[in-house]
Amino acid sequence: MADSDDKLGTDVQTSAGDGAPTQHPVRRKKKRLMVLGIIVAVIVIIVIAFTVWHNTPGFCNAICHEPMDTYVESYHSGDAGMLVTAHAKEGVSCLDCHEARLGEQISEVGSWMDDSFPVDENGYLQNSNASKMASPENCLKSGCHDWNEVVDSTWGFEGNDAKYNPHSSHQDGSITCGDCHKSHQDSVLYCAECHDLTLPEGWEEPSNE
Repeated sequence: MADSDDKLGTDVQTSAGDGAPTQHPVRRKKKRLMVLGIIVAVIVIIVIAFTVWHNTPGFCNAICHEPMDTYVESYHSGDAGMLVTAHAKEGVSCLDCHEARLGEQISEVGSWMDDSFPVDENGYLQNSNASKMASPENCLKSGCHDWNEVVDSTWGFEGNDAKYNPHSSHQDGSITCGDCHKSHQDSVLYCAECHDLTLPEGWEEPSNE
């Protein structure tokens, strides 16, 4: 009987000194590991969910309504004149073009907190780097557009004479992407300043101002 009691005490439980049974150290360790595993799994799920959300347009104006609402609304607008519409149809999201940099994001949070985002009457940032975004360096980076394919596909664009190609013009490269393509506003056909051309849907003629 004593041998049986000793075996039970070794494999199942130990005495706490006051007669109360306590859980065996091995079982306590397994329980702790299980709890730790659950905590780690929950943290991983939260991080993954946040990362997915962070890559969606909805994240941009979840907190920073001013000035991000205007940009997110344009993403979902379906306006054919805006470059962002073509990107949205292809599943291209904000961070695919606007690379998230920690230093810039911290600065943006600071600007949001002290309400120092300068915007115009339409809700667009006045110090926007749109011209930098719509540049060959950004548009032709790996995984985005191929220049030769762009040129080949735009001869006689929109039913215009086959000799016209805005991506192979007589301007010798002085025209850059942003001169025509506007991501969150209606694009402008720069060539129509001199030539009588049919504009793509939703596009505007250049202003003579």
